[in-house]
Amino acid sequence: MKKFKIGSPRSLTMAKSLKIRSWLVVEPSANAAMVHSAGADVTVLDLTGSPESWNAVTDFHRGWTDISPHDRLTFLLPAFSSARTNAAVDIAVRCAAASVILPGARSGADVQRLDTMLRVAEIRAGLIPGHTAIAALADAAGILAAPSFERCSTRLKFIGWESGHDPLSDTARFAAAAIVLAASAAGVAAIDAVSPTSDAATFPSECETARMNGFSGKLCRSLDQIPIINRIFSS
Repeated sequence: MKKFKIGSPRSLTMAKSLKIRSWLVVEPSANAAMVHSAGADVTVLDLTGSPESWNAVTDFHRGWTDISPHDRLTFLLPAFSSARTNAAVDIAVRCAAASVILPGARSGADVQRLDTMLRVAEIRAGLIPGHTAIAALADAAGILAAPSFERCSTRLKFIGWESGHDPLSDTARFAAAAIVLAASAAGVAAIDAVSPTSDAATFPSECETARMNGFSGKLCRSLDQIPIINRIFSS
């Protein structure tokens, strides 16, 4: 699948029609060349760790740009409860992020709050406001308030969820259904959560279930899972 720049004006209008299958979340200290070789549709740099871990962002971004100058990174932000979201937004915007992922999204109001943060950071960086797309990962409160994500921000292009539950449990089924319906109502893509298990035997069936339930792609933290995700979500 041809990669595209999510945050560009052209791609923001195309995000609803083009399918992103795999989202690979990596630490800033990861090797950019090795990460690139995994073949993920989107590479997500994880800023949820300690501020000290952010020191490696510049080196990863430089290495990534040398390898693939036209593929902009996505950044996983710390939740608002961390009080570090604003600082992470500044880093993401300075790196010309294609999009940012907000974990712990409790409602559409959190997306609107992030939209404002991004606007300020983009203006400060000399960018046209709206340069950066948003993916919201709903927590338990956000899943119950899923309808609030509809029309909350023009930046919102993806809605996902934070699991931690057995994929076969009723809780997980309810949460997944709520997210898919919320994404459909908002006219954006639904992203399945990182698998709560590392069981290689059950992972393909988990992906199959997510695809059949309406998810367009899946988050993961393992390079080995990328080929499986790409294959199944290409169907």
